Amino acid sequence: MIFCEGEITEPQYLVAFERLPSVRAAATLDIRGMGYDPRRLVEECKTLKRQDRGKGPGPTQYWCVFDVEAPTQHIRLLEAMQMAHDNDIQVAVSNPCFELWLLLHHADHRKWVDNNECRSLLRKHDASPGRGVDGSAYMQLMSAALERAKQLEAMHERAGREFPDNNPSSSMNHLLQAIDQSLRADGN
Repeated sequence: MIFCEGEITEPQYLVAFERLPSVRAAATLDIRGMGYDPRRLVEECKTLKRQDRGKGPGPTQYWCVFDVEAPTQHIRLLEAMQMAHDNDIQVAVSNPCFELWLLLHHADHRKWVDNNECRSLLRKHDASPGRGVDGSAYMQLMSAALERAKQLEAMHERAGREFPDNNPSSSMNHLLQAIDQSLRADGN
């Protein structure tokens, strides 16, 4: 079960991911583009998880996909993170925005960036008009994004920067690797 802050781009990307043969063999995804802020997104996920309990076999993992936003982060962002943690809901957070995750498919980016600049950098690589994404085109570039996201994590860890001060970063790699174990370089 994957609840996305974005209603269009994130679900389109994840639907393309779901179509990969290795993913189809590993999991069935329920992807929902909600258009909610992180706190409300986690609340909705928590409610559904509680309703699913006792109904027999259901989702084995619950995820929320959302952004930090920059230059001004979402209000109650840390509260959303804590609520997710307290309710065993996983999160895939992009800082500042999901477009950073998409940018990592095309280029290495290691300096602080706000939403507008990130989208501008992405447009240099992806000329898709308006909102949305050709997810299948990104699947061919995913291994580069996985590695770049891992490198960003290591960079912030070495510098002692923690969430939400870890701009730029994206933990989308953790979501994708949780679904498709074959994407994990370490085999764990």
